[in-house]
Amino acid sequence: MNSIRAQRKQALAARRRVSPSERVHRSQRACTRVARLPVFRRARRIGIYWPMASEIDPRPLLAQLTTGQTGYLPRVTGPSLRFVALRPAVFRHNKSPLGMMEPVGGNARRVAALDLLIMPLAAFDDGARRIGMGGGYYDRTLALPHSVHGYRRPHLLGLAFEAQRVAQIETRAWDIDLDLLVTESRVRRFAPPLSPLR
Repeated sequence: MNSIRAQRKQALAARRRVSPSERVHRSQRACTRVARLPVFRRARRIGIYWPMASEIDPRPLLAQLTTGQTGYLPRVTGPSLRFVALRPAVFRHNKSPLGMMEPVGGNARRVAALDLLIMPLAAFDDGARRIGMGGGYYDRTLALPHSVHGYRRPHLLGLAFEAQRVAQIETRAWDIDLDLLVTESRVRRFAPPLSPLR
C-alpha cells in the first residue's frame, strides 16, 4: 500500500510539472488519438470526466461526438458514481465529495448503460493497471454491477500524460484493469476487444 501511495505521489508531481500551455497541447494530441479509435467512433454512450487541477483534459472529445453519440458526466451518488447525459445537464462546481464539476438534473444512469468509459487517473503502468486519486469511486462503480445478471461493463479507457507512467503497480483484489490507455504520444492496448458495443 505504501508503494501505491509513493507511486501516486510521484506521478502527480510529474503531472503538475507539465506547464498549463503544454497541458492544453498534450491534451489535444491525446484526444486526437482517442477520436481515431474504432471503440470511440462506434460507442453511442460515452462516459467522460470534467478535469480537475492538472488532469489531462478530455473535453476536446466533446467536439468529436457525432449524431447518435452522447457524452455522460459522473455524479457522485453515495459511495459510487452515476452518469448523466451532457445535453440536459446543469453544472455545479465543487459540490461533490471529489470537488469536481458535476451535473445536476437529468436521469442518472448506472455505468452498465455506457459503451465506453473514459477515466482519469493519477498513475498507470504498462500492464493495464491504474492508480486513482484514492477515493475508490471508479473502483466501486465498476465492481457494483457484477452481481447483476447479464451485466456487460463498458470498454475502459484511461487517459493520462505519458509523464504519469510508473513502474509496475501492485495489483489489489478490487482493481479492474484498463482495456486501453491513451497518452499524448501513444495508445496502449491491453486486451482483445470486449463484447460488441450495443
